[in-house]
Amino acid sequence: IMSIEEELANFRNEWQYELTNTCQTKQAQAKELYLRGVKLEREGYCYEAIEYYRRALQLAPDIEQFIDITAFDQAETSSNILDFHQDNEETSSDSQLNDIWTTRYDTAELRFESVERCWPNKVLSGHHISVLPNEVISMIFRYVISTELDMRSIENISGVCKWFYKLARTPRLWQAACKRIWPDLTNEEIGSNDTATLNQSNEYHLGGFSSWRGMFINRPHLRFDGVYISRIKYYREGEQQRSLCCTLQTVFYHRFLRFFSDGLVLGLNTPIPPQQAVASLKDRASPNKEVMYGQYTINGDVITLALFQRDLTSRSLNHNIKLKPDRSYNVTLKLLNKHSRQSLQWIEYHLINKRDGLVMKNEIDIEPPHFCRFIFGRVKSYTALSLGTI
Repeated sequence: IMSIEEELANFRNEWQYELTNTCQTKQAQAKELYLRGVKLEREGYCYEAIEYYRRALQLAPDIEQFIDITAFDQAETSSNILDFHQDNEETSSDSQLNDIWTTRYDTAELRFESVERCWPNKVLSGHHISVLPNEVISMIFRYVISTELDMRSIENISGVCKWFYKLARTPRLWQAACKRIWPDLTNEEIGSNDTATLNQSNEYHLGGFSSWRGMFINRPHLRFDGVYISRIKYYREGEQQRSLCCTLQTVFYHRFLRFFSDGLVLGLNTPIPPQQAVASLKDRASPNKEVMYGQYTINGDVITLALFQRDLTSRSLNHNIKLKPDRSYNVTLKLLNKHSRQSLQWIEYHLINKRDGLVMKNEIDIEPPHFCRFIFGRVKSYTALSLGTI
């Protein structure tokens, strides 16, 4: 039989244990609610974040002292939760394309004349594809590459058999792709023999690259099988309302740039999601009246482009797109190729207005968050149909 003092001591121990566990449970719940609020705030949902912050402070008023934001940032970065360039039915980041080229395949090329066809192992009732000559298969490959330079599809085709693999490594295809991207290649850069396999003795003909394929893979260049996307997010004050304690508004919109191999570029600023906006940039004659048209030039890794708005007041009988020549949006970008994900960094941005014979140039400060870099995203529908040969 326990004495009164022993019963009182046991009661005190049990009460202290329950009190400690209850505090730890409330602190863990408050921490989870607080981190949810941090995540929502960074994604732009400020009103929802405030509700989570309020619930966390009700459970633990000093919860901020137990939050490690640095550890939370590292966990968010590793899991890539806030990355809006996710693979879907329309767009994909295609971040592993360079890794596929550099690890699985090398940059060596094969002579077109040395490519031997593959023959079936057993007798077939119909005709086998091996009856076609190399020239016909090479022409089919050119249509697969198309004017959008879909070299990814050629990489996939090269895995069918040794015959296709060797044909996909001939200099003719890669030379045509390089000339399409860099039409100003001089005779010294091109070399004397177009179809011969390049070696170390004539690397200087291609600016230090051992082959046309090596030049295409390693030399920075734009891609035409997708769009460059810049996500803009900023905050502004809304209208004052008595029923609300917070009048902060979050603004989201995207900038898109679509480049074509002939120097044409399309631009679009819109608040709609990328999965819906990329359809407006698929064709040269876009049905979206907000799409801007222009031309671009490349000098090394620097891209200069000028965009013009569409003239909706005039109608053309032959359905040609009319542009407003009195205002142009002039942009200078730098091509970056870090971490196997291509991007464009802002260098300069200014507006040029022409009116009454006068030219006015207005420079715009390219400071974040209104000017974030463009990230490339491959759009599968852009290369689903070949409209021409390379």
